[in-house]
Amino acid sequence: MNPQEPTKKIPAVLIVDDRRENLLVMEQLLKSLPVEIHTALSGNEALQKVLEQEYALILLDVQMPGMDGFETAELMRLSEDTAHVPIIFVTAISKEQRHVFKGYQSGAVDYLFKPVESEILLSKVAVFLTIFNQKCELQQIIKELTESKQLIEQQNEALSRLTIHDDLTGLYNRRHMNTMLSQEFSRCVRYGCDMSVMLLDLDHFKAVNDTYGHVFGDFVLKEFALRLQQNCRSNDHIFRFGGEEFLILLPLTDTNGALSTAEKIRQDCESHLFVDDFVSVKVKTSVGIASFCSNRPSGPNDIISLADKALYKAKEDGRNRVLSYSS
Repeated sequence: MNPQEPTKKIPAVLIVDDRRENLLVMEQLLKSLPVEIHTALSGNEALQKVLEQEYALILLDVQMPGMDGFETAELMRLSEDTAHVPIIFVTAISKEQRHVFKGYQSGAVDYLFKPVESEILLSKVAVFLTIFNQKCELQQIIKELTESKQLIEQQNEALSRLTIHDDLTGLYNRRHMNTMLSQEFSRCVRYGCDMSVMLLDLDHFKAVNDTYGHVFGDFVLKEFALRLQQNCRSNDHIFRFGGEEFLILLPLTDTNGALSTAEKIRQDCESHLFVDDFVSVKVKTSVGIASFCSNRPSGPNDIISLADKALYKAKEDGRNRVLSYSS
């Protein structure tokens, strides 16, 4: 057997009879079959066992003191966990139709009359063992299909996330930025609403990488991305533009609103100490802003170009500052 294959479940059969000698006879008759044999001496004991163990079949004596086979079967049918376990009544009472009908009403799937003929018993039991094994195989197939479906869904979700997110910072990537910016720009053209684009660059970031290494540099980028999220509104869209540059798309925001948000980010970055293990540094940022209504860009790429020109001017003027584009 392949060690990776699940162990095949051995079916169990429950024999219920108030006389031990009858139980021994039935056990002897069934020992040639690939089955676990369990026994119960009363209806109450049988009810307890079916709650603890799954059975392929129950061989249930009809005439028992206290709770007879009919009552036991009826109670089993009342429980969702045991309602579908097949029951064969084993009886020495009259074979009249009214007795047989009562058995089927109580939930029996078949009858065996005492004295039991071994060939008939074995053939009937074998049928239900086959059904049980097929049911188990089907359940295993369903389980594997469900697990495969869940794995595929997880992989698709991860793949979908990778297509629009930057794998280092978790922010949206530049590909998704192009889509979102085009949509927002089209909305501004159609409805005359405003929007702003904020382009941010970490000042002297190359020196951080050169001095402390790229691992710490990556830590700074991730920490800075987190601080951007904390300082923006839920409807703002934050992207990693490339390297140490970030772009924030602010819908329904004019130049003054963008300047206010950018200054809050600049101050937060200026005051924050980036600490990882034994390294701690302060990193500053420069910000350039362009807005739809103030600057009238010709297209999505143009508004980025205008924000980039404002960013270049901010760096030229000494860095660690916020500037909006003005022609």
